[in-house]
Amino acid sequence: MYVKVIVFCIFFSVATYSIFPYYTSDLDLSPYSGTQKAPEIQSIQCDPDIAPFYIYDLPERFNEALLSNCSNLDPWRDMCPYVENNGMGQPFNESSSWYNTFQFTADLIFHARAINHPCRTHDRSSALMFYIPFYASLYASSVSNENNLTRRDAMAVDLVDHISKIPSFQRFGGEDHFLVSGLMAWDFLRSPDLKDGKSSRSNNLLNLPQLSNISILIIERFPYHGDNHFGIPYPSYFHPQVKAEITTWQEEVRHSKRTHLFSFVGGARHKLHGAEKYRSAVISQCNSTDSCLLVLCKYWTSAWDAADEILGAMKQAHFCLQPPGDTSTRRSIFDSILAGCVPVFFTELTAYSQYTWYIPERREDWSVLIGPDQLDRIEDVLSQIPEKEVKRMREVVIRMIPQVTYMHPKANSNEVNFRDAVDVALVELTKLALRINTNSV
Repeated sequence: MYVKVIVFCIFFSVATYSIFPYYTSDLDLSPYSGTQKAPEIQSIQCDPDIAPFYIYDLPERFNEALLSNCSNLDPWRDMCPYVENNGMGQPFNESSSWYNTFQFTADLIFHARAINHPCRTHDRSSALMFYIPFYASLYASSVSNENNLTRRDAMAVDLVDHISKIPSFQRFGGEDHFLVSGLMAWDFLRSPDLKDGKSSRSNNLLNLPQLSNISILIIERFPYHGDNHFGIPYPSYFHPQVKAEITTWQEEVRHSKRTHLFSFVGGARHKLHGAEKYRSAVISQCNSTDSCLLVLCKYWTSAWDAADEILGAMKQAHFCLQPPGDTSTRRSIFDSILAGCVPVFFTELTAYSQYTWYIPERREDWSVLIGPDQLDRIEDVLSQIPEKEVKRMREVVIRMIPQVTYMHPKANSNEVNFRDAVDVALVELTKLALRINTNSV
């Protein structure tokens, strides 16, 4: 172990890592084919602040086999179109990197990026981090209507039984391991008081003690407990392959004509819903002023399918309202960043306590927080922010676009020359892995 730490420190002291061999994936990295292998990509160098990581070759039942039953993965929709292209969904056109990406497929997209990442190693003994490529979002949604809790939890129990027998997992009890989830922590933290599945759709994955030490990368972490939960961005529509795509898009939103002070894209909530007071206040005030651009979505519809309307509204506004919805967080946060629109929050739980790896330390640099005492005068609060300050905040948001975007799996990191959401996570995971390995010496 001491030797491993010394070797990694040497890597940090030089400009680049040794070049790791690239991997040709059996996963679908082409726009349409489910069997075509990934194209061979020229080997590129690993950044010196990302440790070599190893991806477990799990039995297919934990990931790829779930895709074969895509029409039954979700109680409300056919998921087949959304799991295409490694979770990016269907392309809007063949010549761009824009896809109709479902909001709950981060685990698939992360896996596809990791497979061809230059810091991946095939030598388990040289790895400082270990990735468990379990498609937690697909698993959880596919069994959410199962009332028998033993059957609902079967795959989770099977997973921990499988990985807990691996020597590399046993070495630190999983502390140098990570797992990615495209659903919220609430979907995996079922209350122990529940004896049947009729009153809850969640499962027990994150309550299993074997996973208590691993890092859980998740689109919404449980903020009050679970120090091993780390928030990662919801995936949005853009998955760039070359640097020019990113810079061109940033210029487009930088110079977009902002005709409205603020906008809201979302739906109402019923009277007993916890988010009702926020949604009602937002919608009421949007309806009462020409300063707001309102795109009202029906509850439980596939709102993300209307990408042009969603991003079009956000590109026309200086501020994008982000009230809580079914949970504290929203995919709309990352759509608004992609559109260069300054997000407006109504509770700290929506972003500030969630995405610390990805957002500026000073919240006022890139966002606005409207407190309970200001909820009935949103327009007044936003209109009092000086134009110069709004422009400065928008520029910070535009510069955030690369780090909250999931790069296309085909992209060559050296050619793209920016760090995406996966890179940011790997940098932070490396810091954790170094502490674990150093403390073990």
